[in-house]
Amino acid sequence: MVSGSVSSRRTVLASLGATALGASAGCLDFFREMGSTGPAQLSVNVTTLPADDDTSSSRIARQLVDNLSESGVNATIDPREDEQALRALLLDHDYDIFVGRHPAITDPDELRTLLHTRYSEEDGWQNPYGVTIPSLDDLLDNQRRESGEQRIQTVTEIQNELLDTQPFSVIAYPSKLTAARTDLTTDTLPGGLTTRNDYLRLEAANPERDRLLVSLFRPTVTENLNPLVPETGPDKAILDCIYDPLFEWVDDELVPWLAEDVSWSENGNTVRATVRLRPALEWHDETALTTADIGFTYDMLRDTTMGDSDNPIPAPQFRGRSSLVDSVEPLSNSEITLEFPDTSVETARRALTVPILPQHEWEDRTERSADHLSTAIETSNEEPIGSGPFVYEDSTEDQELILSRNEEHFLLDLEDPHERLESLRGDTTFDEIEFEVGVNVGVVLGDIDSGDRDITATSIPSGEVENVQNNYDNTEVLIGEGQEFFVLGFNTRRHPMGNHQFRRTVARLVDRNYIAETVLDGYAQPSDTPLKRTEFVTDEFSWNGQSRLGRFPGEDGAVDPEDARETFRDAGFRFDEDGNLIVQD
Repeated sequence: MVSGSVSSRRTVLASLGATALGASAGCLDFFREMGSTGPAQLSVNVTTLPADDDTSSSRIARQLVDNLSESGVNATIDPREDEQALRALLLDHDYDIFVGRHPAITDPDELRTLLHTRYSEEDGWQNPYGVTIPSLDDLLDNQRRESGEQRIQTVTEIQNELLDTQPFSVIAYPSKLTAARTDLTTDTLPGGLTTRNDYLRLEAANPERDRLLVSLFRPTVTENLNPLVPETGPDKAILDCIYDPLFEWVDDELVPWLAEDVSWSENGNTVRATVRLRPALEWHDETALTTADIGFTYDMLRDTTMGDSDNPIPAPQFRGRSSLVDSVEPLSNSEITLEFPDTSVETARRALTVPILPQHEWEDRTERSADHLSTAIETSNEEPIGSGPFVYEDSTEDQELILSRNEEHFLLDLEDPHERLESLRGDTTFDEIEFEVGVNVGVVLGDIDSGDRDITATSIPSGEVENVQNNYDNTEVLIGEGQEFFVLGFNTRRHPMGNHQFRRTVARLVDRNYIAETVLDGYAQPSDTPLKRTEFVTDEFSWNGQSRLGRFPGEDGAVDPEDARETFRDAGFRFDEDGNLIVQD
């Protein structure tokens, strides 16, 4: 009972003599008392979205609950409306297991803020699972500093660590399923309207159209146009039409956007980027866009109170990218330097892709409003002013959002554009893009077929593909490679979700092949890695027909109860005589 070295413990025991027997009796009493509370059946809530909001997530969650129940766990499904579900996951951490869609991960450094211990007390997609794994922290820090083959090796180690510890479990990558009119030229966007560039390419491919009518299934972007809060894929693409970054990814190449060029230098462990802006840039309200706005943006992303709070309150969106930047220094109205400590150029480039904000619009939104909130985060940003290719015109909550073309955007006046930018420029432009929130998928498909709408920004349910193909004459489905993935997220702050053996076992109760082929109607790819859509997936993480976690203990999505219980027993868990999985209460 006494801590210390072996020799000191022997000395203490010898001096205590018979007294030690009394201490042992006390220990026995302690264990008897602890045992008297008795073990109890494990109860687990699985939080997800209602079927009306996300049929696929709901079906995956239901399958997991059924399989946990068959395994002896008292499992219940906890459906929450979209906003409530995200709040439970990203703000309140009020969940046991979460089933839903995870935003696309396009670079391994995004895993740093998603999983590093340093971010476990922050909001948003900053370690919402409460992960604290020192070995994983080290690997995440290392990949930030590395490049080339060395970084690939480290990222492979990270994927193996995630496979072993399962703070979250990847299930499958659903296809992007876009409904579009057959008379709309869509050759340039097989993946649908996923990014800002897709809207520009669609515009260039349809010079006869002066108006694009887009359907949404979620009203979020009609209610909130704040680029600092987490968004879904379609909403992010729409906001990117309003706000410009310094650099933009076009066809897997990082090309200058607001920036005209950048030069990189290295001094020891510090990387420096010197960025020069394009001439005569303006905001939508015709105010000049200068390096003061650039510096302000990076300062605000790192602390939305701009030093007004004792503890910084970073923007929950773009946290990974802004955390790379240590300091910014405007050299003139058109030139600025950014410094990145302990970061490779390969990783630092990510920071140049955040949306730039107008200082004159945001500098009065820096008041702290709660422990982890500021007015910059809480604002719905009505009538946003950006510098992007489209300008906010009007919106009606839960109904529509209207954007018009920015006639002063640099893309329209480039004399010698980068070859990647040429594909985004057409002879004519959309005068207006109108986004309308659809009542349901049936109404949306009917509107597209009749010509009242042109295309969906949101993916349609996989079960509707055959319906469109068989019953609609003027509508087609574009089938693209989806970027987001379905995820099983564990709140490791709670017992036994903090036990990696429990997490691994629960993750095995999900039949990924069945979900991809049956729940998602074949429009999905099963996977074990969150980096499937990056260049960092080696052959060992390519799907070979079975999860690397081990075989599914059943068939056709349903577990064999005894086989599933044996899987839990192998992980160290016990069952009572009724077959209930028990844990110490």
